[in-house]
Amino acid sequence: MSKYSSLDKLTTSIKKRNYKAFIFILGFTLLIWLFVQMSKTYDYDFKLEVKIEKIPQHIVIKDRIQELDVSIAESGFKIVGIHLFSSNVSLSFHELDSLDNTYIFDVKANTSRVAKKMTIPSTDIDISQDTLVFDFYQLATKQLNIQPNFQINFTKGYDSVQNFRFEPSFIEVSGNDSILEQLNYISTEQKVFKAVSDTLVGTVPIKKIEGLPINYLSESVEYTLPVAKFTEGSFEIPIEIEGAKPGEELVIFPKTVKVNFKTSLSNYEKIDESGFKVIARYQPEDEFMRLYITEQPKLVKNVSLENYKVDYLIKK
Repeated sequence: MSKYSSLDKLTTSIKKRNYKAFIFILGFTLLIWLFVQMSKTYDYDFKLEVKIEKIPQHIVIKDRIQELDVSIAESGFKIVGIHLFSSNVSLSFHELDSLDNTYIFDVKANTSRVAKKMTIPSTDIDISQDTLVFDFYQLATKQLNIQPNFQINFTKGYDSVQNFRFEPSFIEVSGNDSILEQLNYISTEQKVFKAVSDTLVGTVPIKKIEGLPINYLSESVEYTLPVAKFTEGSFEIPIEIEGAKPGEELVIFPKTVKVNFKTSLSNYEKIDESGFKVIARYQPEDEFMRLYITEQPKLVKNVSLENYKVDYLIKK
């Protein structure tokens, strides 16, 4: 018999056998064996990584990530799951206790909490350390006023009723004392508003100061700018003299000055002459007296005088 005939017989014999069933049975058997082995309880030692989160910006923890030597008695399935997904836990800063200028985490007292984060019973875990100690230092903090960096173009006849309001009303920053003492305000990012005829409301990021190692409690603020229809008004206000020496009698020409202003339509009826005060300041070396607005109602803006100087005579 030739070698080719023997090969043909072998091929035909294999085809007649149900080799697919054999492979299925073998694979199923291995799967059952693996399931049985993974269902057994094993002792497993590993290092659990503990990370502190939600740390206040004015506090710096030197080693915010530390390790615990942990022993567990769990099934093979659970061990694989822990190795893949639960080999580290996160603790909130507020879960730490303050003691002797350090922060500590009492591991023994909180074993059940650690076990819960790993989704295993506390009876199945053993931790060698009693506590974790986190050294820290504290940064200085300061509240900075917010300066808007906005360009606003109002529709004709409209204007802002008040200044910008921000929420929060200030930005708290933390950092080194020598750096913070140089800062008094912080700007927003630039925004441009065109054809504004209604109240502006929105959110804008703050402009972080480049090159300065400081932390920002907030990185954006909400702003509001009330806008309303405006009208113009004017009053003839008597001029008061300031700076005359005792015994000197000064006479000015004219005795009144026209004051122009803008206010919202809703506030127009609330404005009257009594809210304005204009003075003529006497300086002996000057040929005329300069006029100054020293009082004006809070509800007006763009206040101006028709004239800013008056002539005067000294009666003797």
